[in-house]
Amino acid sequence: MKKFRDLNQITKFIFITGALLCGQVVADETDNLRTQVSTIAEDYVRTQISAQADSQLSVQAMPIDERIQIPACDGGYQASASSNSLQQSNVTVRINCAMSDWYLYLMVKVAQTIPVVIASNALSPNVPLTSSDVQQVEMDKNTLRNSTFADITEVIGARTKRRIRAGQPITPELLCFVCKGDIVTIHADIGGIEIKTSGTAMQDGNIGEQIQVKNTRSERNVFATVQSPSDVRVNL
Repeated sequence: MKKFRDLNQITKFIFITGALLCGQVVADETDNLRTQVSTIAEDYVRTQISAQADSQLSVQAMPIDERIQIPACDGGYQASASSNSLQQSNVTVRINCAMSDWYLYLMVKVAQTIPVVIASNALSPNVPLTSSDVQQVEMDKNTLRNSTFADITEVIGARTKRRIRAGQPITPELLCFVCKGDIVTIHADIGGIEIKTSGTAMQDGNIGEQIQVKNTRSERNVFATVQSPSDVRVNL
């Protein structure tokens, strides 16, 4: 009788172990199918949306509800999305199996990130920026309303025009390399000879911008292009 009970217990153990192993195999297969479907949706979106030259494309499928059963598809899954959906930051992708009537709608989050210079800490007005005041991060292009700087070197030496909070993107409107009232050196090329004279900036300006500068000697206003925090150039 004892041997019979032992055999019965062994049989139960084998049955339970087999059931657990079978359940684990099914769970693993389901996870693999979820991963496969998500990857197909992400790859499809990448092929339909091209990142701009100055940005990187980030694509991520949202998790699939665990209650949804995904069948194996011998013919391979197919992905599709409307042209209107592909213009959105959340793209609705339809995944279907060509061998059956099964299909699934999957949300794919899309972001085009670009390098943006932000303030490392809170900055007061009229502060010359140094490398410790700013840092470069990747930000979603769609969240930016104004033009920004992509490289830290583009803002070093400029002065803040107003208070800037920590983490705030640095925009041209917040800075001036030459600020109104600054004494600058005016450069002019006349017949191959460079002439220099001093002047006073009548406007704020950033590198490459044209501003009005008052010539100290002639007291005339001229338009000059900002070249550095202390130099402007007049094109004659």
